Amino acid sequence: MQFKNIIAHEAEKKHLIHTVQENRISHAQMFLGPSGSGTVPMAIAYAQYILCQNKQENDSCGACASCAKIQKHNHPDLHFSFPIHLSKEKHVYISDNVLGVWREILDENPYFGIEDWNLKLGNENKQGVIGKEESQKIVSKLSLKSFEGGYKILIMWLPELMNGQASNKLLKFIEEPPHKTVFLLVAEDQEQIIATIRSRTQIVKLPRLKEKAIATYLETEKEISANDSVIIAHLAEGDVGKAIHLITEQTEANFNFENFVNWMRLCYQRNIAKSIDWVDLIAASGRENQKSFLKFCLNMFRQCIIGHYTGSELVVLTDEQNAFLSKFSPFINSKNIVGLTEVFNEAYYHIERNANAKILFLDLSIKTFSLLQKK
Repeated sequence: MQFKNIIAHEAEKKHLIHTVQENRISHAQMFLGPSGSGTVPMAIAYAQYILCQNKQENDSCGACASCAKIQKHNHPDLHFSFPIHLSKEKHVYISDNVLGVWREILDENPYFGIEDWNLKLGNENKQGVIGKEESQKIVSKLSLKSFEGGYKILIMWLPELMNGQASNKLLKFIEEPPHKTVFLLVAEDQEQIIATIRSRTQIVKLPRLKEKAIATYLETEKEISANDSVIIAHLAEGDVGKAIHLITEQTEANFNFENFVNWMRLCYQRNIAKSIDWVDLIAASGRENQKSFLKFCLNMFRQCIIGHYTGSELVVLTDEQNAFLSKFSPFINSKNIVGLTEVFNEAYYHIERNANAKILFLDLSIKTFSLLQKK
């Protein structure tokens, strides 16, 4: 992975290159940005530049033995750590047990998110974790001398999913790292990481990507038409991984839209009996699908308000979605948009924390009954 392969973030690339050229590489850095913003590719490109045997002025050479190994994700001095689903039955305790799966997803889509990773592992209904066994393995690997005599680098994806034991063990290691050891923590929510680790890292922030940058990437790299690129980039909300997912799989978008239409009709009709049946269906769809659906609902509410106050030319939706919103949008207004946004964001928060989906969506349905009546 080279810097030139990463979408946008030119200032951040220049900063990272200068730290290497000026020999001021911080031993602990946190690449902080929302899902799909390019934090993982950026960390890998940075590691490749550090380990490159023939560094160029603005990028790694991409041709030396070190670069070739990193591009195949098998450089002996570049280590990866990431959340996994601990399983005694499958003897899965550390990242190395599923390293082959990790390499596959990096090749398929380096802008992947936690939903993609869970699906790849076949455990979309469970939350991954970085446990104590993982931290012990990290300490063991990084305590050894580097294989090629240079830096040893650890890229840890989503350190916010470390449990307490893993966090404390890693903290001690970060405080007193071996010579030429670099920790690159790739995070989305720094508040979920213990303060003592946060305070010992240099933060590199990657902002959410702009729609124009994603649309250009889709048009030039994925050969998507200009019009479709704009629509997909808007729906992706700054997440390249989501944009790629929308290209290759329309099933999620269709699932979300169909469920949104059916649910809103039931809520407007205040049909509690059929709403309970609908809740049973959405509860069985899996936690990550439920999170995706709630995000979709929030976007549809937002599009209604945009249409009200700025005109339909700023609403970016498919023809089918536009047709439905032309009839539904009058029921979303200044008197209920704040309430709807609050209850749906609250539902998303609780789904992330493994709330009972049946109770949550039934409660959300009842609240939506009332909010849709406000005019």
